[in-house]
Amino acid sequence: MDVNEYIGSGIVEMYVMGALSAAEVADVEQKAMLYPEIRQEIARVQHTLDNYADAHSKNPRPQVREKIMAALETKEKPSPKMKVVHNDPEKNYLTYKYLIAASLAALVVSTFASWFFYSRWNEAEDRYSSVLKDKNQLAQNYNLVKNEFDRNLSDLIVIRDPNARVVALSATDTTKHFQARVYWNPYSRQSYIDILALPEPATGQQYQLWALFKGQPVDAGVFELGVEGVQRMKDIISADAWAVTLEPRGGSPVPTMDQMYLLSKS
Repeated sequence: MDVNEYIGSGIVEMYVMGALSAAEVADVEQKAMLYPEIRQEIARVQHTLDNYADAHSKNPRPQVREKIMAALETKEKPSPKMKVVHNDPEKNYLTYKYLIAASLAALVVSTFASWFFYSRWNEAEDRYSSVLKDKNQLAQNYNLVKNEFDRNLSDLIVIRDPNARVVALSATDTTKHFQARVYWNPYSRQSYIDILALPEPATGQQYQLWALFKGQPVDAGVFELGVEGVQRMKDIISADAWAVTLEPRGGSPVPTMDQMYLLSKS
């Protein structure tokens, strides 16, 4: 047993002040018999409490002392019906000493209890904050995974649509490797584009998809780069071919032919 740690726990002070249970008192006394350090600590604490009680003890007022001495000098015998109360200074001294010891014991116990519950409260609060943080992180991760799953599912529905026509678009400049795919359902008229490779447009410009029907371009909408998966475009009634041009941001009513980047094969 670590004697210093045992003494530092405050058990000796509580023993001297009578704040322990009978079982705890017996345990302290047993350890005091085995370890001289504990006996010395008990004696030291008792001596300290005695000094404290002596320093704060008060003698009766002189007026009270005079009255008591006068009553003794009269030597009057008390009436049989009267109850004589003897004021024992030694008894009063012990009473004060025990009251002070009890007050100190209550102070020590209340201080220890306050510290104990405060520390437990802080630990519980820290655990709650940690659990709440983990819960929020799990919720964020769940939302990210769910959004990714929903997007992949939506793309898969478009790609696996048996009525969808898959049109490959290649670069008009054969030295470039620009590519895209168009998914068009002629029955529902829905069209989608999946960008595989295109250069980043300059500021103020945007790519635009065109459906070509009998040589006439039909606006199928503008789209952005950096978007994962397929992008929903405008509904198209008929199309013989598809093309992508670079236009001012927001799109153009007619395609800029010298800015055509992608074109499907006939």
